Amino acid sequence: MASLDEKWKAVDKFEPVVVDRERDVVRVTKELYDLHNNRKQLRGVTSSCDYRLTIPFAPHIFGSGKTTFAQNYLELVQRFGETFLSTFASDPSSRTFLEKLKKASLLYADLRELKPTEPKERNLKWAVYYLLYRSACNQMGLPFMKPDEAYRHIPPYPSFLIPELRKTLGIPSDQYLLLAFDEVGGPETKVTTNFNSRKTTKGLSIKNDVASGLSKVILHFIPLSPLDASSIVEFLEKSLLKTPTQEPVCNVLCSSSFSVNELADSLLECTGGVPGLLTRAVNMLLNYIIARNQPFISKEECLTCMNDYDFRRICTEPFVEQILNLDEDRKSVFDILLMMALYRIPFKVDDRLTSESFLYDAVTEMGLYRYPIDQNTLQILIPKVFVGIFKKDPSISTLEKILLESLDVEPVDCFFYSKCRVFEGIVALRLVLMLSSKNRNELRELFCQLSPIWKQMKLPISTISPIHYIKSVVSSRETRNESNKSRRTFANTEWNKIIRETLYLETIYIPLDATSHSPDIIFKLQSPVEPKVLTVGVACKGRWKSEGIGWSDIIDEAKKFLDPVYDQVLSSAMDYHHCMLIIVSTKLSLNVSNELGNQSRCYSSGMFIGNDSFKVPDNCELVILCERDVQMLIDEEILSGLERAFHVSHNPTFWDFGLDLLDRIRNSFLSWQ
Repeated sequence: MASLDEKWKAVDKFEPVVVDRERDVVRVTKELYDLHNNRKQLRGVTSSCDYRLTIPFAPHIFGSGKTTFAQNYLELVQRFGETFLSTFASDPSSRTFLEKLKKASLLYADLRELKPTEPKERNLKWAVYYLLYRSACNQMGLPFMKPDEAYRHIPPYPSFLIPELRKTLGIPSDQYLLLAFDEVGGPETKVTTNFNSRKTTKGLSIKNDVASGLSKVILHFIPLSPLDASSIVEFLEKSLLKTPTQEPVCNVLCSSSFSVNELADSLLECTGGVPGLLTRAVNMLLNYIIARNQPFISKEECLTCMNDYDFRRICTEPFVEQILNLDEDRKSVFDILLMMALYRIPFKVDDRLTSESFLYDAVTEMGLYRYPIDQNTLQILIPKVFVGIFKKDPSISTLEKILLESLDVEPVDCFFYSKCRVFEGIVALRLVLMLSSKNRNELRELFCQLSPIWKQMKLPISTISPIHYIKSVVSSRETRNESNKSRRTFANTEWNKIIRETLYLETIYIPLDATSHSPDIIFKLQSPVEPKVLTVGVACKGRWKSEGIGWSDIIDEAKKFLDPVYDQVLSSAMDYHHCMLIIVSTKLSLNVSNELGNQSRCYSSGMFIGNDSFKVPDNCELVILCERDVQMLIDEEILSGLERAFHVSHNPTFWDFGLDLLDRIRNSFLSWQ
């Protein structure tokens, strides 16, 4: 039998193509056009000084596609010239620029190749000049002069260097020459001179850019966003094996029963669409499939391979070293970044962690990824293949492990399409900790006092489970026209299937999409001595009604959960199955508060609420938490902070929440670990 290392190999088997870089090409082309138009200002030929040199820059994130984009930029300009760049080239000036750009030459320079200079008078500037000269010779397959000879032949001034580069590359003086610098400020980029014996390059970051606000240079960041499912399909169909037949990758990996779309979904699920991870994962799958001489027959088989720990370990080896070796100061915000990823909290490019550091830079330094929502707003992306590796790190806390596992089990479309659901997420995680805590727990004791059924359940639960996601529940009419294979929802007539087949015991679930047909949180408990099962729905209400939640709101929640669960499940079940709905409201109306007497209350089977307008069904209970007891789940300061944030936006950002609020949320979790 083959060893694990033989089973999972990352040997290059195919030639990856560049896809889905239209927006990045347009952005870089516009910046180059502005540079071209304002070059006289930079030279001091004109008196105007309103333009500052703007450099398109991709942050140092391993595997994001920086090198591939730089090396293929001119090819992409050719590819998109008549499509995505056509709007840019709508006037004669930009059109002329674009036509010349299509004929340009590109010189690629890897700053990891910078060498120490001798003697010490030859500084960093000369080292870069010599690197450019040597890179041009290497690019053309020509021999190059040694440093001493080059120093005598090419004085360290642009007026001497540029003609030498043009001569070496064989391009005329009127043809554009683009310089692409790779690994600027990367972890391996160090230049040591005898003059000062220190690091002379500095990593480029948001901090450096903002701190030098009056400098002569502006950095414009190229998003280089992860690929979506449709782009991965294109990648798989156009990338060819390194064999004489040059067969498309998808033809090798997919059987007649496993489509390229399903393969793309599987790869997106595991890699998050990060180009470097995607390429490495595809190479590993190809090595595996070619060795066994049989393609994948299903999405489940493919995902099983990619979820294998050793697959993940080998796939992520070049990527995760950065975060596993972080110092404690940087690692101290890891759990907050995990919360932001799980709860879909986006952030702006210039959001600060402290007066001295930017969130954007913290994400970069940790080796995590960003998915752009718009030009200035991003979302933290943690590929699933990273999760198992992070969990093995002995320094990972219990909270971080729960957050990581929750990210691991969520559907990939939850990341790309779900909106910010912080309130429900906080309550769900606090419920996980409350149900599993081995210590005395006031909230758990309160439920035992309120509900005889709850008191019979097995608590604390045996393991700390991550938050899971289930397909959302919508009306039957909304799902009727969708095929069973493609739909992402349950009909509201399928509670029997949901409860019996989908909900595992002692696991907290959040519906994939927030709809008006199910509670915000669902879980099942069981009795340790009797065959009793309690299905619990939690309705997080009151975001953020000024008058508070009234009886009509509570009755609506009860009718959409207790009534259908009774009709479809409990009415035909034995007495061992029970159902409970818990109302968690940030603010109750005056009428509700007065009837409750400012106390939490449990309404049992046969009891009426709301002026006798709703009767609690048999084997059901309705628990309404008073505002004081809600604070056991989520305290007043957190509630106030969430209220402020959601008044600003339906999808608030890191800035709207503020680091103090997120820190308080984190501490509220840590207090129950």
